[in-house]
Amino acid sequence: MSSTTDLDASDPLAHFREQFVHNLDEPGLIYLDGNSLGRLPKRSALAAANLINDQWGNRLIRSWNEGWFEIPNRVGDLIGKLIGAHAGEVVLADNTSVCLFKGAVAALKAQPGRTEILTDDMNFPSDIQILRSAAECMGPEYTVKIIRTDGISGSLDSVRNHLGDQTALVSLSQVAYKSGWLWDLSDVCKLAKNSGALTLWDLSHSVGAVPIDLTAAEADLAVGCTYKYLNGGPGAPAFIYVSQNNNLFSNPISGWYGTENPFQFDFEAQPAAGAGGFITGTPPILSSALVASGAEITLEAGIEKIRAKSIALTQRFIELVNEHLVSYGFQVASPLDSTNRGSHVSLFHPEAQAVGQALIHEESVIPDFRPPDLLRFGFTPLYTRYADVDDTIERLKRVSENGAISRWRHVNPLIP
Repeated sequence: MSSTTDLDASDPLAHFREQFVHNLDEPGLIYLDGNSLGRLPKRSALAAANLINDQWGNRLIRSWNEGWFEIPNRVGDLIGKLIGAHAGEVVLADNTSVCLFKGAVAALKAQPGRTEILTDDMNFPSDIQILRSAAECMGPEYTVKIIRTDGISGSLDSVRNHLGDQTALVSLSQVAYKSGWLWDLSDVCKLAKNSGALTLWDLSHSVGAVPIDLTAAEADLAVGCTYKYLNGGPGAPAFIYVSQNNNLFSNPISGWYGTENPFQFDFEAQPAAGAGGFITGTPPILSSALVASGAEITLEAGIEKIRAKSIALTQRFIELVNEHLVSYGFQVASPLDSTNRGSHVSLFHPEAQAVGQALIHEESVIPDFRPPDLLRFGFTPLYTRYADVDDTIERLKRVSENGAISRWRHVNPLIP
């Protein structure tokens, strides 16, 4: 196994690390939770100061005509370049849950006579709740069918076997939030299309981490958050993708901002073309504008280089876990094949929560915990170093040997 010194020295993405804010009070901190909240880009801090002091502070409402109005579409197009979308197919709008609801209802309305949504139990719990809400809003005959998995990997055969003539929509997370399982978009979309079903993807754990081409895959709809690998900031607005190849979709929560000419204030106004019609109310300008920085950095780095380093980081971590940590009760709970794995790795441990708290409070490593017994380690190639992988393994060994797990066994924090 190559030394981390050599790997970090030859890393083509190494210089991007300095484009993010690092806490100088914690020089030894290893941050492995970028799959939940990405680091702050330095250019976002500068943009925020300009937004607040100059645009809001000095220009006041005039800023609407000086760039604010276009932000949801402009930033949406930046994200579109990362997910294989055409101009106008992606906009910032609401949060992921609201965008998912809009997409699900729009898809169901576009499929008269079909009453079933198909998903799986690796999907994010909120997604399943939203899909059930969408079905309930459509009527009592609408249902959500959940494919049962082993919790680590999905199966195309299982999707194929559950598709039927009542399936209106297949809605999955491209990367599963717990295990990191990575679906092949094209394969699933082809299965759905051949059965007459539409597709709605949640890209929250994949955008900015893996190559995505929604156009090539012939996906119909997609949503995703911007505060994970896109580093958009806490609570940053989500995005929605609406394929221009399908003109059947209409926003089920229509509002003034999603019309052809919002400032006509016409309650008979027609919806804007493309994804712009899925905006509802006034966008949160401050948080929306800051999404641009992370998207721009990701485009500058190149998603292929990001993916190559992600595979190298996660593969190194898995190999070291299997070599050094199995005797301490750790087991890899993510796909071993990198073609089926996103950019985070989950570890099983019977006292995962206590291990996580020990890492955070005694070893300056920040992963996250998912009940009942999983620790997730997110590897963000823009700022995670190869040395961070090896150091994390050493710190996991320390908390397993020095009694730290016992010291944190009964601590039950909400975050992280």
